[in-house]
Amino acid sequence: MIKKSLLLILICLMSSLSAQEQLKEPDINALKYYARQATGIEKLKLLDSLCWVTRDRIDLKYDSIVKATVDYAIALDSFNIANRQAARLVWSLTNRLGKPNEGKAFFEDFDALDLPVTDNALLARFYINGGDSYYFSEDIDKAIEIYDLASEHALEAGDSILYGISKKYIADAYARMGNLVDASKMLGEVEKIYIKTKDTVRLVNTKSSRADLYSMNGFYDEARTERDEAIALAKAINYDSGLISALYNASIDNSKTDNSKTAIYNLNLALSYARNSDVKDRYVPQLLNKLLREYASVDSLDKATVILKELQEAPEYYTQGLFKDDHTRALAQYYLAKKEYSKALNYANEYYKFQIANNTIENIMGAHDLLHLVHTDMGHSDKALYHFKEATKINDSILSIERTKVLSYYQTLYETEKRDAEIASQESEIEILDSQNKIKSQWILFGGIGLFVLFLIIYLVRSRKFVKHKQRLQEQFSQDLINEQERERTRLARELHDSVGQKLMLLSKQTKSSGDSNMENLADTTLEEIRSISRGLHPSNLERLGLTESINALVYNINANTDLFFTDEIDNIDNILSKDAELHIYRIIQETLNNIVKHSEAKAVKMNINKTVNAINIEVSDNGKGFDSETKYKTISLGLKTLYERAKIIGAQIHLNSQVNSGTKITLNIPY
Repeated sequence: MIKKSLLLILICLMSSLSAQEQLKEPDINALKYYARQATGIEKLKLLDSLCWVTRDRIDLKYDSIVKATVDYAIALDSFNIANRQAARLVWSLTNRLGKPNEGKAFFEDFDALDLPVTDNALLARFYINGGDSYYFSEDIDKAIEIYDLASEHALEAGDSILYGISKKYIADAYARMGNLVDASKMLGEVEKIYIKTKDTVRLVNTKSSRADLYSMNGFYDEARTERDEAIALAKAINYDSGLISALYNASIDNSKTDNSKTAIYNLNLALSYARNSDVKDRYVPQLLNKLLREYASVDSLDKATVILKELQEAPEYYTQGLFKDDHTRALAQYYLAKKEYSKALNYANEYYKFQIANNTIENIMGAHDLLHLVHTDMGHSDKALYHFKEATKINDSILSIERTKVLSYYQTLYETEKRDAEIASQESEIEILDSQNKIKSQWILFGGIGLFVLFLIIYLVRSRKFVKHKQRLQEQFSQDLINEQERERTRLARELHDSVGQKLMLLSKQTKSSGDSNMENLADTTLEEIRSISRGLHPSNLERLGLTESINALVYNINANTDLFFTDEIDNIDNILSKDAELHIYRIIQETLNNIVKHSEAKAVKMNINKTVNAINIEVSDNGKGFDSETKYKTISLGLKTLYERAKIIGAQIHLNSQVNSGTKITLNIPY
């Protein structure tokens, strides 16, 4: 057995090491030897300290040491120590070593033991780290569930800091899922905690998360304002990690808004802080790889080459592990800028395969964008078009599912104004542990049935106003979203026609002169597909032929390509309404006819459009199978919702009448 004096010296030596210092390998091997010789609580203390000095170092078998320590602690019924070391290993695998799946597997195995851990703060930390392992493994729903467990244990422990951390991570998870409104609410709650506890470090992180939330909505000015506040606070308290992270994320926003000059400035500023900080191992490789990409994107190849040489001086430090995919992407863009296309393509394909394996949607979109650029410059039109389509498809999905800009913007602004008012008045109290006392206090405050009834009346009145206000916001959101979709469709149609279409037209002409019939057919077919996609995105007939002829063309096209029998009477309604209103009318008729073709099983369709002194009346009816409109309205489909919202936008009245086996009729009255 080791003498107690020697044991104390060893433990004191290890505990005196700072977070940045580590023992050399021979010293660690000596500690391992003494740990093997010891028994009982002395052995556990040595193993516990050994975990600390080997932390995050897989080359020193850190993970094996932790697992041995956990097993020995359980054998001695030292469940708190076992939990603490297990939590630290999950964090290391997930956040330091870039192996979240391994962290998740270890977390699940340990959690299944259901040990009688008595320290709720330790349990909160354990579940926070476990939630991280799910979060970075892209299992966001499960991550939220685990973070919720962490917040419950933080409440039991009375630890508002851990409670705030768990809630912030839930907010991050909500944002990752596209649930931006709940994310904003949660961040507001977290900010109150950190203001109350005067925890400036975590307040900086929360502000950065709010800035990320604005950025996800596409509101970069608001994101910049929030980041500037975070940067100022981080500088004031010398919080290097928060400062560097805020500057790095600011550079990402700069890149999204095509402001490469500012992005490079922010990256160099962040790099200067990182090189002189205690967190340089975490940030310097990331910043250098991002700088390599930015310099390559603006053709500053001399500066990019200087960065690349620094990265290549220590590849195991700058380009492997967590930073491998960033470096691979940077190399692809660097060699693309140098016009070394074969290298650029190899690295772009490697980056694409990595993102497919990780299944991160936005990164997959970025990989398709990168491959589109490479294949375009290499003259591979088919492959360039394929990757362009895939990137556009993912981008459209993100726009429709995650970037619900208007509603989320209103919500985040509301929460921010509410927070600022509470900070100014300093009257807000954080009530985490005394919810039962709060209910009792409210009853005392209202002081009896009489006041309670009065309060209830006031509450109902305000609730009614709130519901009406919320409905107005929702209607405005829906209408703005439709208008934004039309603008985006028009932009995409124009880009397809003016950019890709022109290049394909040139390619078609070149293939005709080459004499290769297969290439000629492929070029013509691809050009026609692009034109078809462009016409689907934006009806160019409206601009060339006018609304009346565009509707006639739409009817003619459906009549020619389906078994439907059309009868129509269409007055000339050109130049009566604004161009935007004409577009909405066209879309309403287009959607109505598409629904008839897809769902009605009709044989005949009748359309009447007549113009009166002060209104345009449109009626479309079919003899199809119909549906129960009373039931349908209770679960109205997205297509029908869109019809109603478009009608509201142009100030029109729309009515739908349908009965089972009796067909469907839609009428539209547009005053002018």
